[in-house]
Amino acid sequence: MVKSPSFSGASDTVAKTPPQAVQPSPSLSKFFGDPTNTNSLASDFFDSFTTSTFISVSNPNAGSSVPEKLSSLSTPVGERSPTSLEIPQSPKPFSQIQAVFAGSEDPFATALSMSEMDRRSDAWLPGEGTRDVLISLATQQYSTVFVDKESLTMPGLKFDNIQGDAVKDLMLRFLGERAAAKRQVLNAESVEQTFVGLKQLISCKNWRAAVDLCGRLLTAHGQGYGKSGLPTSHTADSLQLWFVRLALLVKLGLFQNAEMEFEPFGNLDQPDLYYEYYPHVYPGRRGSMVPFSMRILHAELQQYLGNPQESLDRLHKVKAVCSKILTNLEQGLAEDGSMSSITQENRQASIQLWRSRLGRVMCSMANCLLLMKDYVLAVDAYHSVIQYYPEQEPQLLSGIGRIFLQIGDIKTAEKYFQDVEKVTQKLDGLQGRIMVLMNRAFLHLGQNNFAEAHRFFTEILKIDPTNAVANNNAAVCLLYLGKLKDSLRQLEAMVQQDPQHYLHESVLFNLTTMYELESSRSMQKKQSLLQAVAGKEGDSFNTQCLKLA
Repeated sequence: MVKSPSFSGASDTVAKTPPQAVQPSPSLSKFFGDPTNTNSLASDFFDSFTTSTFISVSNPNAGSSVPEKLSSLSTPVGERSPTSLEIPQSPKPFSQIQAVFAGSEDPFATALSMSEMDRRSDAWLPGEGTRDVLISLATQQYSTVFVDKESLTMPGLKFDNIQGDAVKDLMLRFLGERAAAKRQVLNAESVEQTFVGLKQLISCKNWRAAVDLCGRLLTAHGQGYGKSGLPTSHTADSLQLWFVRLALLVKLGLFQNAEMEFEPFGNLDQPDLYYEYYPHVYPGRRGSMVPFSMRILHAELQQYLGNPQESLDRLHKVKAVCSKILTNLEQGLAEDGSMSSITQENRQASIQLWRSRLGRVMCSMANCLLLMKDYVLAVDAYHSVIQYYPEQEPQLLSGIGRIFLQIGDIKTAEKYFQDVEKVTQKLDGLQGRIMVLMNRAFLHLGQNNFAEAHRFFTEILKIDPTNAVANNNAAVCLLYLGKLKDSLRQLEAMVQQDPQHYLHESVLFNLTTMYELESSRSMQKKQSLLQAVAGKEGDSFNTQCLKLA
């Protein structure tokens, strides 16, 4: 089966049907990408060509409408690479804030601003039992030493084996030791043993090495292998490390491993996961240390383990808390329902943040319903996302149209695509035009009209010659039109001209499939692709797309 990087969903093969994608691993960028990228929510909804291993309807990137910077344990302000991946900040105790902002014109004002950001992003509503414990600690009725051990979080690494490099293993098997020795990639030992090194590994797509480095850093914090079930303390940094490690495991498809290491965190509501539990370390600070994206990850993980209903239940609970916090803000209260005075500017920023988070949860619920093939409820949920992200209405409508296209409802898909054309008429720029042409091309694909589909993909390439989705799908259309050599030429030209961009699993899967159709010498050509991959890709590359095993 040949794969298209723009269709997602079921992978059932039917004779003479449009190319479809297999079920993917989730997009890593949605867990800790740039939260200020407003285009990511809808574009990842159906065109995650460069972000997912095998293309999916993925969740929004935006965990927050407020940019979160890295902690002082990682890259100092002013030293960040513009292309590096942002890991959400680990907030500082109040006593450290002035030191962090040393050199600013008004460090006290900056600290106050920082505390507002903390209050906004850390807010969460604990369960009744957890709230009672935190109140008792705050009123000094008893200290943390009297808290029941069973109600605390005691995580630890469940495996400490080095993750390795599948690309190098394949090179050893097919190309020999000399060729394999030429592959040089970063590993956990070759980078700084801090968040700086972690960022470096992630940005180079060495996610397996990043898992190893997270393990090292957690071991240094006392939460390493064999420590699960033993008393420990948490910091904002340690929770960030757990989040990054778990997100990487999910991205790499190691779902069982992620579930084992998530288990000690329970429902993420234990008292020791709140700042109030550590009054001497975080004086005056309130809220949860658990990153919001970690809650989404915890909920979504179950659907990858074959339990989508459990995912949906967990997402409903997250949605209930988000809705309650938003209600509190709109009624003039603080996020936690207290009477704390908040300036109008800060209130609006909080409302914007929690509306964004609620929209993110709704998108995750819609994805889960889609996985369960409950198309009616899924489409309703996607429609509800539009109210939280109205500026992305055309992208979301296009995504809904493509869902109907995949389930064979051509007329409804066409109606949605017509709605997109009406909306984009009000917009300027080439992106709206490209979106309309892309929808028309997919509509013809859904009708097995490959010649017309190819014509529209070619029109897109005249506007944007580097459009990877159009390039790949145009090649697929040529294959279905019986023009195997033309199709091969197009894909090979893509990979040769811009390997950094086009050495993507879906493109290479299509290319290796065509090699098998074209020649009995396909193995030699696949090995050439392996050499190209070895020079450009990190250890997280999915070698299954090369079909060498």
